[in-house]
Amino acid sequence: MKKTWKFIMILAVIATLASAFIHSYAQATGDKEMILGYTTGENDSYKSLKSFNKYLNTIATDTFSFDENGNIVGEAPKTQLEYAKKKKKKTYAVISNFGQADFDADLAHQVMTDKTARNRFINQLVKLTKENGYTGVNIDFEAINPSDRSNYSNLIKEAASILHKEKMKTMVSVPAKSADDKKNDWTWPYDYKQIGKYADYVQVMTYDEHGSWGNSGSVASMNWLQETLSYSTKNIKASKIIMGIPAYGYDWNFDDSEQNKLVHWKHIQELVNKHKVKPKYDKTTASVTFTYKDNQKQKHVVWYENESTIEKKTELVKKYKLGGVSIYALGHESTSFWKAIQKGIK
Repeated sequence: MKKTWKFIMILAVIATLASAFIHSYAQATGDKEMILGYTTGENDSYKSLKSFNKYLNTIATDTFSFDENGNIVGEAPKTQLEYAKKKKKKTYAVISNFGQADFDADLAHQVMTDKTARNRFINQLVKLTKENGYTGVNIDFEAINPSDRSNYSNLIKEAASILHKEKMKTMVSVPAKSADDKKNDWTWPYDYKQIGKYADYVQVMTYDEHGSWGNSGSVASMNWLQETLSYSTKNIKASKIIMGIPAYGYDWNFDDSEQNKLVHWKHIQELVNKHKVKPKYDKTTASVTFTYKDNQKQKHVVWYENESTIEKKTELVKKYKLGGVSIYALGHESTSFWKAIQKGIK
C-alpha cells in the first residue's frame, strides 16, 4: 500500500508540473488571449482568413443588421464559417444598426423600446447563433441617441441573460472613451459599467481617434489608447476587454476634404512607393505619418500604424491584462501586420 501511495503521489506531482508548463506555454504563445479578426462578406476577407488563420483564434462576421420589427437581416458567410470551424476558431455574428447609408439611431431606438420588436430581436439572435453554429453574437449598435443610454444597457442585460441560458456568448462593441461625459453624444450612450456587467466581452473600438470626416491626426495615438484603457479597466473587468487595432489609415486632402478617405493597410505602402516619400515616426502619438502631392498638385497627409507601432500598441493587452485584441478588418493586411500583432501579444 505504501509503495502504491508513493507512486500515486509521484504521478500527481508530474501531472501538476505538466499542467503548470502547459498553462505557462499557453500564456507565452498568446493562446490565453482572444485574437479576433473581423470579417466582411467580401471575398478578400475569406482570402485573409485562409492566409493568416494561424495568427488568430476568433472571427466575427460583420454581415448582419435588423429591421424595425426586430427581424435579423443579412446572410451568414457560409464559406468563412466552415473554414473557421475546420480550423477550430471561435465565431461571432456581428449585428449592427447600420441602415440605408449609416448607423441608424431611430432603428436602434425602436428595437430597444418596443417590447415586441425587442423580444423578436433577441429570439432571432438565439436562432441565428444556433442555425449557423456561432459561438455567440457581437452586438454593435453605434451612434445611438443619448437618451437611450439605459435602454441599451437593459437590452444587453436581457439579451445576455437569454443567450447565456443557451450557452452562447455575448460580445458588445463600444466606442472608445476616457470619461463618462454627458456632453459627448457619441460616447455617453454607452454605460461601460452596466454593459461590462452583463456582456462576456466588451470590444472597445480603440481606433478612429481621427478620421476622414474631421481633422487629420493619429488613428490611435498611444496616450489616447492608454487613457481609454485606463478608464475601461476601472469600469469593466479587464479580462472582458478586447482592444481594437486598425488595419488601415486615413488620407486627408488639404485642398479638397471631400477626397479624404480610408486607406487599407497594404495600400499605404503602395502610396509610399508611388510618391517616393519617407514616412516619419511621430513620438508624441507613437504613430506614423507622411505627406505627398497628388497628380493635381493637391497636398495630402496620411496617418497610420506600421509594424513597429502595431507591436508596441498590442503590448498594451499585457500591460492592462486585457482579454485580447481585435483587428478591423480582415481583407487587406499582410504577413508583417500579423507578425506584429503576434509579437505584441506574447
